[in-house]
Amino acid sequence: MRSELSSLKIRKGHCQTSGLGIILIIFMLKKTFLLSLVVVLSLVLGAPPMSLAAQTAGAQQSASANYDAALAKIEKAINERREALGIPGAALAIVKDGKVIYAKGLGYKDFEKKIPVTADTQFAIGSATKAFTALSVLIAQDQGKLSLDDSPKKYLPYFKINDPETDKKIVVRDLLDHSSGLTRTDLAMLTGQLTRKELIEVAGEAVPTAKLHEKFQYQNIMYAAAGEIAATVEKSTWNKVIASEIFKPLGMTNSTTTIPAMTKAKDYSFGYEYNFDTKATKRLPFRDIGGPAPAGAINSSVNDMARWLEFVAGGGEVKGKRIVSEKGFEEWTKPQMKIAGKMSYGLGWFIEDWHGLKVVQHGGNIDGFNAMVAVIPEKKLGFVLLTNVSGSPLTDEAKNIIWSDLLPEAVAQKPAEPGREPAQAFPKVSADALVGTWATATGTLRTEIRKDGDKVTLNVPGQQPYPLIAKPDNSFSLSPLPDSFSISAKVDASGKVTAISLVQPQGTVELLPAAPTEKPAITAEELHKKVIAALGGEENLRGLKSRVIDCDVDFVNQGVTGTTRSYTEAPNLSATATTLSALGKTLGKAYEFFDGTNGGEASTFAPAEDWAGLKLDNSRLAADFYGMLNWDKNFSSIDIGSVVKVDGKDTYAVKFTPKNGTEYTVYFSTETFLPVKQNAMSVSSTSKQRLPFTEEYSDYRKIDGVMVPFVITTNSLAMGKIVVTVKDIKQNVRIDASVFTHHDVTLDKARSLKAGNAH
Repeated sequence: MRSELSSLKIRKGHCQTSGLGIILIIFMLKKTFLLSLVVVLSLVLGAPPMSLAAQTAGAQQSASANYDAALAKIEKAINERREALGIPGAALAIVKDGKVIYAKGLGYKDFEKKIPVTADTQFAIGSATKAFTALSVLIAQDQGKLSLDDSPKKYLPYFKINDPETDKKIVVRDLLDHSSGLTRTDLAMLTGQLTRKELIEVAGEAVPTAKLHEKFQYQNIMYAAAGEIAATVEKSTWNKVIASEIFKPLGMTNSTTTIPAMTKAKDYSFGYEYNFDTKATKRLPFRDIGGPAPAGAINSSVNDMARWLEFVAGGGEVKGKRIVSEKGFEEWTKPQMKIAGKMSYGLGWFIEDWHGLKVVQHGGNIDGFNAMVAVIPEKKLGFVLLTNVSGSPLTDEAKNIIWSDLLPEAVAQKPAEPGREPAQAFPKVSADALVGTWATATGTLRTEIRKDGDKVTLNVPGQQPYPLIAKPDNSFSLSPLPDSFSISAKVDASGKVTAISLVQPQGTVELLPAAPTEKPAITAEELHKKVIAALGGEENLRGLKSRVIDCDVDFVNQGVTGTTRSYTEAPNLSATATTLSALGKTLGKAYEFFDGTNGGEASTFAPAEDWAGLKLDNSRLAADFYGMLNWDKNFSSIDIGSVVKVDGKDTYAVKFTPKNGTEYTVYFSTETFLPVKQNAMSVSSTSKQRLPFTEEYSDYRKIDGVMVPFVITTNSLAMGKIVVTVKDIKQNVRIDASVFTHHDVTLDKARSLKAGNAH
């Protein structure tokens, strides 16, 4: 679990229930918006003035003399990846043995005017802020003002967790190591309508997804609570505490905690979004996150952050000055909560292993910015990389690039195992040789490696495909996962792959060629006929021309509720308006549409977006009013797999591969032939990442001769459980044509889509 996968931005992945047509696609609210609310909080780094950048470059000359070749190689690799990933600008600083050996800007801080980034350009550092917040709590503990073992209620009487046992036992430490049992309760935060106190109260309404200390679950609002506690005991504000207790003693004079302060700086970057489908670079509005500020509001430059690196690499002191006790520093940077394998979380730091060396790091992602701060304390080596694009994998990739070039001795080849021929004795293995189905000896884990165009990908059920990238030792990295994940091939003397090993932080799993599963006797054509009959028959399905649906939405693990109205009309028009609420307040509104050719979305808390690429393909597929009848038209293949259990009952697992769009699997009951579940991926034009989710359909009722699920339950890692309950359906009604028009994607539409629009 990396902070780079979190962001204050909406991950606008489109709902992929398209193959189910009017019954489950159009009827399922066209939940592009509901299913794409993957909220992520990242880091923002502010940059120093340009004059300082020139001075820094000169001062580095002697310090970096011994590293010139390695630094040139690092700069080239980072810059090439920056350009390949469509990142307008970046800034990088590297510290070794208490000295800055590299600090430089790459690309542009103002892409439109082509104004270069400098080492003094401020960027947002997002969730890298968490280490600062945790440090402020430890400083307060050193001063005797609080204890990590205190209940949060001692300082925030309104604090609560919606589980009696956790509510009784949780302490301040648990707010800082992500062990509260809450999944990400970021939805209310995303809207920007609530104070810090209100956000903490909303989190108190959310149903936890685990018990206290049961498992690591990244949690921004618990950091907002921790920051508020630090401010309370200091009788101040979080912003002032960070400035006085950390920025000032470290000499970080070019760092800020609000967007207004950053934009008053002499040198700051705009934030951008790169669309991989259209190849367009779009400037994003700044997101000022006053409420959850302790979780990710700092802005800084690499020159300023270099002082932070020196402090961390120096064991909690800079130039002999200590601002946290040795005991506090140890608490800050030691494992507190196990994540998986050799990865843990400290207090504001991810702690991982790199070739036997301890790394403390934290990344961040917020609208238009992405960052990474990483230190290997044993080697007194650290770097900060700040970029001005949302959700880029570069910041994570940079760790291996920088460590490998500056610590080449740490990546020496491992000796061959006793009694086993070295891998280089066998022919080189290509990724194509791994294509097939693989399973553990017991069959408990089954996965596929597929050829997808010019890529070979690992496909784990319920997860995004991971492209295999060849390494020199017959192993493959899995993009965009870190180096702790890989696949290695076991080959015989002839070069035939006999097994593969999936290497991950939790351990290594050996997979063998899997025997094909026994497929049901029923054909796709036979199943299609039975499904149509179960849903009400072709005559009843084609008798429908339009539909308006009103639903209640319960974001169970977010503490947020909502209402939504969905409009659909044959042959392929759709629109949905959603309103979100919490604590008796309206938090925001959202609108999305597909007009038969194009589609898009907008909300009161995120920039408007016109869909492109796979997202547009999926939207087009989802908007097919008679999609359930059009299997032959819409899909290049429909594969009936094995019979699997869903809630204890047998279902046919059917994989739909669209002619244009992303594949998904629907589970049809072997008794009723109604759809009961779906596994799919949400996609985005601005991120290569695909995010898995599941939907379950229940409480079927017959409306105008057609069976309709009145309860749809969605589950995703980011949002937890979302329960959509149908309240009212009107079919074959006249819908105002303006509902579906493309000429503008505005919030006025979200506000105007009311009952009166259907006639």
